[in-house]
Amino acid sequence: MTEPETENEIISPDIGSPALDASRNPRPYFPAISPQPAAVPYTLDKERGLQINAAINRYLRDYQRDGVEFFYDKYKEGRGGILGDDMGLGKTIQVIAFLSAIMKKTGDGRDLNRRQEHVEELQDSQQWRRFRKLPPANATWPTALIIAPSSVVHNWERELETWGYFEVGIYAGSPKERQPILRDFELGRLDIVITSTNTALKDIDYLESKAWSCIFIDEVHRLKNSNSQSNLAFNRFNCLARFGLTGTAIQNNYTEFWTILDWSNPGQLGTLAQWKTWVTRSLTRGQDSKASPEQIATGRVIARRLVDRLLPHFFKRRTKDIIADQLPKKIDQIVFCPLTDIQKVVYKRFLATPEVQTLLKREEKCDKCKSGKYGRECHYKKDFENSWVFQFMTVLLKTSNHLALMLPAPIDTSEQTQRHREQANIAWPPINGVPQAPKYGEAVFDSQLCGKWQVLKDLLNVWRKEPGNNKVLIFTKSVKLLEMLELRLKEAFIDFRKLDGSVKQSERMNIVDQFNEDPNVFVFLISIMAGGVGLNLVSANKVIIFDPNWNPAHDLQAQDRAFRFGQRRDVSVYRLLSAGSLEELIYKRQVYKQQQMKIGYEASHQTRYFEGVQGDKTKQGELFGIKNIFKLDESGAATKATIEKSHLEQLDWALTNLEGAPSGKSDDVDLKGLTAFLLGKDDDPIVPKKEEEKDAIFNILNSNGVSYTHHNDALLKASAIEATMAKKAIESKKRREQDVKRARKLGKDGKNTSNAEWPPKRKHHRVHVDLERRLHERSDALKSLGYIEKKEDIRLAAEKMAHLTESQWKALLAQLDEELLKLKEKEKEQV
Repeated sequence: MTEPETENEIISPDIGSPALDASRNPRPYFPAISPQPAAVPYTLDKERGLQINAAINRYLRDYQRDGVEFFYDKYKEGRGGILGDDMGLGKTIQVIAFLSAIMKKTGDGRDLNRRQEHVEELQDSQQWRRFRKLPPANATWPTALIIAPSSVVHNWERELETWGYFEVGIYAGSPKERQPILRDFELGRLDIVITSTNTALKDIDYLESKAWSCIFIDEVHRLKNSNSQSNLAFNRFNCLARFGLTGTAIQNNYTEFWTILDWSNPGQLGTLAQWKTWVTRSLTRGQDSKASPEQIATGRVIARRLVDRLLPHFFKRRTKDIIADQLPKKIDQIVFCPLTDIQKVVYKRFLATPEVQTLLKREEKCDKCKSGKYGRECHYKKDFENSWVFQFMTVLLKTSNHLALMLPAPIDTSEQTQRHREQANIAWPPINGVPQAPKYGEAVFDSQLCGKWQVLKDLLNVWRKEPGNNKVLIFTKSVKLLEMLELRLKEAFIDFRKLDGSVKQSERMNIVDQFNEDPNVFVFLISIMAGGVGLNLVSANKVIIFDPNWNPAHDLQAQDRAFRFGQRRDVSVYRLLSAGSLEELIYKRQVYKQQQMKIGYEASHQTRYFEGVQGDKTKQGELFGIKNIFKLDESGAATKATIEKSHLEQLDWALTNLEGAPSGKSDDVDLKGLTAFLLGKDDDPIVPKKEEEKDAIFNILNSNGVSYTHHNDALLKASAIEATMAKKAIESKKRREQDVKRARKLGKDGKNTSNAEWPPKRKHHRVHVDLERRLHERSDALKSLGYIEKKEDIRLAAEKMAHLTESQWKALLAQLDEELLKLKEKEKEQV
């Protein structure tokens, strides 16, 4: 996401050169917060005399120079690429530094009006007077087109003005206002043209063949659909130096990743069909919790090749880990809030509607005949509407959040009023023709209609009383829910500000400043689609995501409004989910998609939590398909059970298949520290918190019926067990392939020994291990050492062991095996 990023406060080390001439007014210039280093340029291409000027280079970090190198390496080859850095790492600055270098900017007043003066000289020439024709706009210096969301077009303009002297045109407004910008560009008067995504799409006929040296698309993931209008239009650009910026290149699936990579380098990654076969299919099947060793091996090999061999040519990504020492801590806690009794009743009523039942029966064997066909192929083939799926998903999400969302409200249109009356009559069936639904104004304040409200209310009360001037961001994707929260905050006399799509762009920054600067403003209510990106809200240290998004990127970007450069306090994020409802499925899909990001970007060995395989209708598991959408798990513990099951399976596999460290080889592991961790004597392994804060939050959640929470980041950690499992699967696959090759070489009858190796290699006979017996014995050792005291302890132990490193596992297993020997010695003595 591109936004104001002049928070590059940590200046590079002194690199030893004369300081800049202040009399030339170098840009950028920020008041030094530490001794200013001597400023020198950074050479990109000595032969061509290309360098990042000293004015910019003095403020760059090493990884940002590396990003500029990435752009230039592709540019000089006439190719493009995608910069996929996390939000807040300065993608904007890296682009500006690159453009400054290829345009040979000095970084001071000498760049002012450079093109304007050059064009005037050309127009004084004989060629102009004779032919009235000028060279292409990029004949003397390169040019650039920047396409960005409308909300950040002026951010780009402001940053370019801050970081140098660029001649910039904003291609916006009416056709009459846009025309002079293109005219100036064609005459060669502009370095850079900035326009919005929508305007570029609308005017692609005018823009596609202009003399652009390079094109940048901010938020390039918006091109993720290969058949979308914007993707088809932006593939028409003649310029092949196409660059994209995004912090979320993989959002929903691997196919979207191919789409934006292919836009930047048309035809260089093969066809979409090839990508789906070799990448998408391999990675998704390898992540299935029921994957075979062959599928695990293939998935891991392809992931490694993708990350090591393919992506470096097209894609560069750095995460906030690179600046972790410069940021405070963040927790991202998932809170499974119970539905109230009336919410459960209403939820079931909607599931029982004829429309939802028809949708479910279409996915089952037909109950009206004995044909053995599915309902969608038989008696339920015609009597349904495609719109029902989205219609009733929307209703279930309303039910999960606040039942007042399905009541007619004063702000509703006539169409919405009619729809809400129909929904209200299902939620509260009329008795003898008399409506039973409550009035909207009363329902908004009825806590029994919203299981999340009391949790939110209690959290706000605790944070208001704490010292330190806490500030809270509350995000929701529902504008109507935002208004309901506004009414509740007014009732509680809480000072707040609100931002939704109705707020004009010109008013946004004023509202943001009020929240950031006024210590009395406690809460900022934000529509996630209107304010999830482009805002700097580092005054906040608490974030509430009231309802989850199908796309995890939206929730992550919302968190980053507070957790970013400039934040000086630890940030606590609480994502509220209605347990057992459709929201819990949405969250599980989020985890699945975030794991895809980890695998696609890093070839990370992720825990295989889910049976569902994206895009495979035969393997919908617990994630995909109508049956998973339209159901209510009243236990509210489905996600917890899924995670525990995966951890227990990993523990069983490790106890059964892994060898302990050889005697004397585990000295580098602190066994006392490991024991303390496994026995629960350590602090929170994810983010230490003050005990009183932990107790207060725990009491709030517990008193409101929340029986389960977890930290999202814990689910996304690389697993040493999965890595070892994959390693063994790959080795096994290689052995099988070698056996096949040898068999082919010997011939069908197996008697061809003319090329047999002599003398034959000695076979090393391994001692046979009774795996089942080993599992039971090591389990006994866990009990003997006190890691497990009672049956239910095994789940907690499995959860903690899921985060052990490979060396810790080996040390633990060696400890267990040593304990086994002691137990056996005791048995002998007793005999």
